[in-house]
Amino acid sequence: MPARAEPLFTPRFAALWFFQFATFFSAFQLFPVIPFRILDLGGSKAAAGSFLAVYTFASAFAAPVMGTIADHVGRRRMLIVASMLFIVFSLAYGFVRWLPLVLLIGVAHGSLWSAILSSAGAIMTDYIPASRRTEGLAYWGLAPTAAVAIAPMVGLFVYRRGWLTLCLELAAISALTTIWATRLSVDRQALGLPWLRRTESPPLHELWDWQVVKMTLSLTVTAVGYGGITSYVAILSRERGIHPESLFFTVFAIATVFVRVFTSRLGDRFGPKVLLYPAFVAMPVALGILAIAVTRAEMIAAAILFGLGLGASFPAFMTLVVGGTDERRRARTFGSVIWAFDTGIGIGSLAIGSIGQRHGLGTAFAIAAGLSCLAIPIFLVTSRGFAAGTTVAADGEHA
Repeated sequence: MPARAEPLFTPRFAALWFFQFATFFSAFQLFPVIPFRILDLGGSKAAAGSFLAVYTFASAFAAPVMGTIADHVGRRRMLIVASMLFIVFSLAYGFVRWLPLVLLIGVAHGSLWSAILSSAGAIMTDYIPASRRTEGLAYWGLAPTAAVAIAPMVGLFVYRRGWLTLCLELAAISALTTIWATRLSVDRQALGLPWLRRTESPPLHELWDWQVVKMTLSLTVTAVGYGGITSYVAILSRERGIHPESLFFTVFAIATVFVRVFTSRLGDRFGPKVLLYPAFVAMPVALGILAIAVTRAEMIAAAILFGLGLGASFPAFMTLVVGGTDERRRARTFGSVIWAFDTGIGIGSLAIGSIGQRHGLGTAFAIAAGLSCLAIPIFLVTSRGFAAGTTVAADGEHA
């Protein structure tokens, strides 16, 4: 029987998929709205982007540590603890009015966010057959994509009824994900790896997978633009009179779904680079269009191209790194990718806000477009040693 016949859409795949959806649905109600909250508290436009910057920097630098801890104490346990703490964070956002304290809450929240991403990703790779890895990761990635499609619109709608109302809703979602996490079906690795005794601490030098981090720098330069989009595309739409303000997010999500549903099998059949290189071309073009967009049509075009690029690049890239790393350290692998990717998002949120404050958001997105052109050169340089020392080529031939 061909490898393609191995089951992918199992009950446990669906359970973790919906857990991931709910987590992102909560987060992406918060991210586009909190810049408006910061402006209401008296912060500047640059300060409005500082929240996502500190959030993603905290997520980035905590991710390898959280991934290693999850491999050590159990990936499902990490999901449960993080979801419980998200309830506390959501309530804290509702009542805190001092901007420095809001940012401090964002640091703690972002650190635990990376714990969920690395743990859930590692568990999901245990669910996906190796012969369908690109396809499985593509469908797995549709969970946050589906959330991004509707969450900003919902968040902006709820925010009109009050900031506290939104925060109470986010706390309720986190309560549901906590309960859901306790019911996930997991294997022994997700409960805690037997090869690492609980009385031992992982060596400091093993917290990062530096070979993976170097490759992921190609994603970092594209993530700079993504960070700016997440923080400022709603503000850019308002400034240029493009309505609804959530238009980019909705179209971006639809494009991402399209590319993942209709092209992911090509990555398993011909190798993930077939998807990766065109994706790295599409994103600079999208950011360039966004920089000059003044009509709905131009905004839609930018959203489509960026959705196609980001939608194809991430599962293809993860297929490469998962196929060449130790499955016992898989949460660490995901954490290392998150470290590099979220660093780019944080830099983008902070830099695009600062540049936008002085020179306009159009100029800021144009600079992000130029920076993302470095993705292919960086990948070509950093992936050579990785491919030579792993089983990626063999996996590709098998697929």
